[in-house]
Amino acid sequence: MTSVSSAACRLLSGRPKFSISWLDLRGSGLSAIERLAIEEMLLRHDPLSRCWAIVGVHEPARNKLLDVALPPFDSNWNATIREHDPFGHDMHEVNRSCAIILGIGGKPEKLIDVKSAKEDGVLVLKRFSGGGTVVVDHSSLWTTLIGRTECYRM
Repeated sequence: MTSVSSAACRLLSGRPKFSISWLDLRGSGLSAIERLAIEEMLLRHDPLSRCWAIVGVHEPARNKLLDVALPPFDSNWNATIREHDPFGHDMHEVNRSCAIILGIGGKPEKLIDVKSAKEDGVLVLKRFSGGGTVVVDHSSLWTTLIGRTECYRM
């Protein structure tokens, strides 16, 4: 029986050949955090361990699906979040025109002006799938490639 990773990664002329699954999220209306959640899910929980190419344009801070899933706004809940959130996000006072996304190892104090980000209400997120620090707005074209190390072994 062929394993999932060997089915996705076939050798041809001594070079790894693997298939890539395509996900086009253009026009989906998803926010930055919703996009990052999809990437995280595909990276960690894809039962077929596929390689992915994902493209899309997303709203920085206007959630399409998460607002429905989150509990109603409560000032006590918001105060609790603020205690644990170094940026003091108040989701009702967020600057929805842009977002800053830090890579997994990104240190906010070294990469961004934290004081200005707080004052301007800029949503600051951390992606756990890797990558560098980027500033995105509603016209940013996102491209993501998710590879599997087993696809590159010879």
